[in-house]
Amino acid sequence: MLKSISGPAFAGLLSCAVFGAWAAGPGAEGKTVSPTLGSEAREHLKALTALDTSNPPGNEAKAVDYLKARLDREGIPATVIAFAQGRSSLIARLKGSQGKRPLLLVCHTDVVPPEPSEWATPPFEPVETGGYLYARGAADNKSMCAAMLSVLTHLKRSGRRMVRDVVFLAHADEESGGAARHLDWLLERQGRELEAEFALMEGGNTVWKDGKVAEIRVQTAEKTYLDVILTSRGSSGHSSIPRQDNAVASLARAVARLSEYRAPAVLTPMVKDFLVRQSSLGDAEVRSAIKAVLQARPNELDAAADGLEAVSVDFAAMLRDTITPTMIKGGYKANVVPSGAEAVLNARLLPGAVPAQFMALLSTVVADPSVTIRAEPTAAPPPGPTPADTELYKAIEEAASVEAPGAPVMPFMAVWTTDAASLRARGVKVYGLDVPLSDDDGSRVHGKNERISLAAFDWYAQFLSSVVEKVAVR
Repeated sequence: MLKSISGPAFAGLLSCAVFGAWAAGPGAEGKTVSPTLGSEAREHLKALTALDTSNPPGNEAKAVDYLKARLDREGIPATVIAFAQGRSSLIARLKGSQGKRPLLLVCHTDVVPPEPSEWATPPFEPVETGGYLYARGAADNKSMCAAMLSVLTHLKRSGRRMVRDVVFLAHADEESGGAARHLDWLLERQGRELEAEFALMEGGNTVWKDGKVAEIRVQTAEKTYLDVILTSRGSSGHSSIPRQDNAVASLARAVARLSEYRAPAVLTPMVKDFLVRQSSLGDAEVRSAIKAVLQARPNELDAAADGLEAVSVDFAAMLRDTITPTMIKGGYKANVVPSGAEAVLNARLLPGAVPAQFMALLSTVVADPSVTIRAEPTAAPPPGPTPADTELYKAIEEAASVEAPGAPVMPFMAVWTTDAASLRARGVKVYGLDVPLSDDDGSRVHGKNERISLAAFDWYAQFLSSVVEKVAVR
């Protein structure tokens, strides 16, 4: 059990500018965000993004200490689960009547490492300017942690009778990628504490446009994560003697072939329904490309998918298994031909795809006996999509009709991968319900100058509070 921040240390933190109280004002859509809910959520956001929890190495205990101290102050029981030096996760529970099974609120406290030299401001010194908060984790995913903490504490203070427990999980090591999920480790050890009927977490896509919410895409399914490793072998020797079996050259050709490869397009029922909705929204060029996909005959679908990719890579990725080069290494000296080289490519497979069949197809694309291809062991494929007819999904729709009138709510298959699969595999009905981001904001996630619109964040805190109350409060 890690110690929470207390006494002089915590008092010192509170005196920092990071914890400055911010007045809440009108939120998006002309609605007024609850003054204390909005100001406290912003306070939590600034505090959490000031903590360097880059993974690797993690150091998520810094964020857990902050969360634990705040929960202790409100009298909300919280358990800290340490799994390595300086690394821990937190589970808090607000008790209800237990007439219904719990609602789980999930966020992660680690962030991808920034490259400070590329940032306009230090990534772990939150800066508010022009209506935005700039900091690593502002969008992914500390804004969600901050909003969930604020919603939980305000629900506790309200004293309202609850029909189910609300459980808050702030977990570590989400950004490590791959199949070895920290959440699986937690579920093995704390499975009973995390049993739930519903869960809300990241993975969706709430579109922020012209200062308001334009769409709420609720993640109900996602692709499967797969790391593919290419290894080439050849003769080593002096670089002055060109060799046909140069391992670096063989690897480069294999990577190029896979980069240019397009898997066969597949229009699944979920993606078809999503594209039907999108065919009447957004840019005219994108709408036209979507309609071409929807109207394509089987032998025309690949060409239509290529056309969609030309105007919307995000939507096109929903139609195919994808593979992208991410790492490459080989050699140790400029004038020495190495005997081997290696590359890593990251694949994302459509629901239902069989990894072994995908790997066999890639081997035919590479078509080079000097290059071996293998996949890192992967977790079990994610289960089928979460249905969009549950009490929680209806609560999302009802809350949206008030907080974002006119903004369509729709099921969404994420082309990325989250921890939702681990919970879905245990029978939890999981929805990804993200903070609102514009296209520009979204392009900064995992990149430089990450930011979130403060008006969008205020809206999200209020929206999340409304959703939680609809399913947890009598």
